[in-house]
Order: sequence, then C-alpha cells, then structure tokens
Amino acid sequence: MGVTKTRAHIGKAVMLLLVMFAIIPVNVYASEGKVLDETFAASAASRLLNRTTISYTAVLPELPFGDDGMLYLFELQPGEYAVSPMAVPVASAPESLMVSFAIPYTEARLYTKLGLAVKSGGQNILIAYPQYISNPELLAIYTKPRAVRAFKSEQGKEFCNLNLSGNISGVLAGSYTTVQVMNTGSDQRVTNPYARAGMHSADSHPVPPRYYMLNASDSEGIEAITSELKLCALSATLENFIIGNEVNMRTWNYMMWTDWDSYVREYAQAFRVSYNAIKSQNANARVFVCIDQNWDRNRRAGHREYYEYMDGKDFLAKFNEVISREGNIDWGVAQHPYPVPLTYAKFWDMSGCRNGTYMAEQVASGKMVSFQNLSLLTDYLQRPEMLSPTGNVRHVILSEIGIVNSQGADIQAATIYAAYAAAKRNPYIDEIIYLLAYSEPTIDTRLSGQSQAVYDSLGTQNEAACDAWAKSLIGISDWSQVLW
Repeated sequence: MGVTKTRAHIGKAVMLLLVMFAIIPVNVYASEGKVLDETFAASAASRLLNRTTISYTAVLPELPFGDDGMLYLFELQPGEYAVSPMAVPVASAPESLMVSFAIPYTEARLYTKLGLAVKSGGQNILIAYPQYISNPELLAIYTKPRAVRAFKSEQGKEFCNLNLSGNISGVLAGSYTTVQVMNTGSDQRVTNPYARAGMHSADSHPVPPRYYMLNASDSEGIEAITSELKLCALSATLENFIIGNEVNMRTWNYMMWTDWDSYVREYAQAFRVSYNAIKSQNANARVFVCIDQNWDRNRRAGHREYYEYMDGKDFLAKFNEVISREGNIDWGVAQHPYPVPLTYAKFWDMSGCRNGTYMAEQVASGKMVSFQNLSLLTDYLQRPEMLSPTGNVRHVILSEIGIVNSQGADIQAATIYAAYAAAKRNPYIDEIIYLLAYSEPTIDTRLSGQSQAVYDSLGTQNEAACDAWAKSLIGISDWSQVLW
C-alpha cells in the first residue's frame, strides 16, 4: 500500500486461525480485498536505548483507523502470535504514521516481543510483526574482546556438547571455547511441548528421536534454558554457542510431526531466547544455527525422507525470514562438511566407493555440501537478504568433520589436510573443528600416527610440507583441481 491522504477503513470480517498457543485474527478490507495484518507496517523495531529503557518504533504506510483512532503496544510471549481481546497494552498513543514508544526494560522483556495493534470489532489486530529486543549485548557485563583463536580445533578438547540440566558444571569447570547446546529430553521443562507430547508415543514415526527440540514456548522452559545459558556465557573461555545439532534434521531435534514452517518457528523461538540470554551476558559471544550436509535436495511431502530432514538451504531461508521479521540479529552458521558419503575418505577417486558416481554427482551438482564445495554455503550467505544487521556476511564455522580411517592411513591423512586447505581457501570460514576420536561399527575417525602428525602440523611451520605431501598423494598440483 502507498501513503494516501484518505484513511483506510477496516472491515468487520475477521478470520480466526487456530495455532498452537494463540488464535491469529486476520482483518480484511471487505470493499478493497486488502488484508490488514502483521505485514501492514513498513518497518518495526525494538531496541534498548540503555539498560533501563526499550524503544519501539514503526513506520506505517497509512493510518489504519481502528475503532477508536488509537495504536496499542502489547507484550507477547515467544509462543504467542496474536493478541487476545482481553490483553492489556503496555502503551498506547493516537494513530500516527511514525510510531514511537519508550517503555521500561525488565529482565522478563529480554525474552518477550512487542506487537503494535489497533482495535477493530472487539479484536486486537496486529499491524506489525512483533519485535524482540535486537541489541541485548547492550546489557552485557562481560565485554572482553574475543581471544585470538586457532583456525583448527578438536571436539572433546576445545568443543563439547552442553546438555542442559545435565552437564553444565562440567562445562564450566573445563576450558572449552565452543559448546553445542543439546536437549536429551530428560528434563521436561526444556523439552518443547510438541516433542513432549510424542516423547513416549507408541506411534511409528519416520525418524526415531535422539535429542529433542528446546522449549521456548512456556515460562518454565524459558527460565530453564536461560538460567543455564547465562551462567555459561559468563565463562572466561566460552565464546561460541551452537544452538542444537543439525537442526534441519529431526533425528537430533525431535518434534511431533508437524509441517516444516511450524518446526522452524519453534526452533527460531528457542534460538532467539538462547541468543538474548547469551548476548546479554557476553557481548562478544557468537551464536550459531547448525545444519548438516543436505543442501538442495528438495524432498516433497509424501517422499519417505520428507519428515526426516529439510534442505540446509531451505532451512536457512525460512529461519532467516522468521528472525529478520521479528528483529534481525547477528546469528552465524555452523556446518558439518563431511566427505560424501562420510564412510569414504578418498574423495578424489570414487571408483572404490559403492554408488560412487551417484555420490560424486551429489556434490558436483550442489545437492550436498562437503569441504569440496564450501562456496555453495558461503555464496548463499552473501545474498543481500542473508547478511547480518551490519551488512556483513555471517560468521561460519565448520563445527564437525571426521575422516574415516578405513581406506588407510595415507588416505585419511591426506583428506584431513584437504579439508583444512578447503577451509583456509574460503575467506568466510572462521574455524574448522575435527572429530578425531569417534568409533562405531561403520564410522571410525580415530587417527593413525601419520594422520595425527598431519593434524598436529596444521597452523605450524610444518604445514607447508604436509601441503606438498597431500597434493602429491592425491595427484594434483593445485587444490582448485579438487576443491571449488
């Protein structure tokens, strides 16, 4: 809608859509066929002016002209997407094209959102997407600059999984720099209600759960998540927080089998609450969303893998859309660039791999992301709509890569170096984290002596010699022959 001198009139027709925690009203201009809903405002933002005051601003294309000529600001919980008729506003003002409110900051409002609405036919109609505080770092008491980090690190040493209400004391006692926040489901409070409802279901689901979606849909869950993350954020060593593991995969983030839009929305709620808890304590911490290797495979409803995962590319698009419209923040991406398949290390020669031609095509065509084609991810993150609030490409870490030893010590060692070379060649990769000590019947990433020597050389004066050796073994003169 363009700005006009004539006030728009809201029709009385109201359609109610039942969602998980709220009923969302949608108002329709009966005479013009227009919809007045959260998309009405041209822009909206909620930011801290200081430690005691929240500023809410919005720009309207025209005056919506509600029942009483007033605009109302409501406070909503993360799981609320509409305002009940009985809700009490936190502020109000006469209708204006340039909207500005200042309200007191409270700790509870660090995790709630502010929604602008008008009254129409007895309903409170949101006319802008509700906004979270988008600069929680202003509250931080820990503002020490980030340490100079090694480009490569190792799971189990610099990195560990943080199981909420499970091992926080161990994490705080360690010297970890990166944690991945997980939920075993053992604590009902931190488990999303969708997941909780099906946790002990006898129904047959396509993917058995290993970990569960975090709960930012009720006050108990929010308190449980934030209280522990705030303590962790004050740790002298912790700088990177990954919220969930491979969150485009339901195996690691079990939730009742709902549509993917609802799934992403629930994850975005948990991410936002976690982000604000962390950044309000440590201004320089980085918070990452984690995706797996599936990049552009587009499983449709009815496909046997539809409920198992969604593409990393599609997940990031949906996640970014939700986060951006509710107040853009500086999230980053943690990705796992294993070889394809992860049971085969000799990526430059797929002749010994079962279905090797198909696997190679998955990488070459961009359906899967490995260390070979990292530019797929970082090129996507350079799109204007994917940039950070400051206009920069988002931080990227490769938070898990393991190279199997089943094809021999030379192959494992050369591929460990190749993955490192791929990460170093890409200017948007901040760090690569290796999984060096994992073993199960089909996947064994434990290092041979030679592989350990190569790993130890990374980032040292011995790196150049290993570089030459790895290229010679692979049979190339330049890494661009096998990495792109």
